[in-house]
Amino acid sequence: MSEDLLTASVFGRLAYLDGSILWRVLRRSFGPPLPDFRVAELEGITFWPTWDEGGEANGTVEPDVFLDFKLGDPAISLRLIVEAKFGSYPAQYAEQWVRQWTAYHESNGDDGNRVFLAAIGGLGKNVEETVEKIVGKVTALGHDIEVVAAGWDRLLDALEEERNGPADRATTRIIDDIVTALGLASYQHLRLLGDMPYRPRPWNPTASASLRNFK
Repeated sequence: MSEDLLTASVFGRLAYLDGSILWRVLRRSFGPPLPDFRVAELEGITFWPTWDEGGEANGTVEPDVFLDFKLGDPAISLRLIVEAKFGSYPAQYAEQWVRQWTAYHESNGDDGNRVFLAAIGGLGKNVEETVEKIVGKVTALGHDIEVVAAGWDRLLDALEEERNGPADRATTRIIDDIVTALGLASYQHLRLLGDMPYRPRPWNPTASASLRNFK
């Protein structure tokens, strides 16, 4: 599965979740830097928006996903610039984060919205250490970015936690589809035989007779 296909398959389905459930899943994935709100609405989602960098760069950038939320009551605006990478090896880098961050503000100015750059995947085995190094490079480049980060496995954990709680059928089907998409990209939890529930079945006399007659 390609990086773009994984991103579209996962985030396209996440957008179908109720806003409060979606925000809870994202917050479980990326952690407490995202504020804790029970009331949440996804106002809009855009895949691969093209933003002008402006200034001397005179180029464009395309983050993978742009999410626009209204949180709380009274509502505040919060936006996520998602940069997704395939695989667990380190692939996120400071220059790309800076370009996307500055292009967003070049296009929107100081619009009063709280904005996070949400990096998922491509962070190596030690996510915290990798993020710390990248943020250090971002700071050295003269920028201050609000960053949240997680591996795809953290998103899988958050989805399974939500799936194991009380959920209606529509939510369950959406989560199952997302988990399947992650599994196709090799993000999955293998269950040991000892962890699987035992379901006794009634003995089948016909089968028993067939086994006795098999020689």
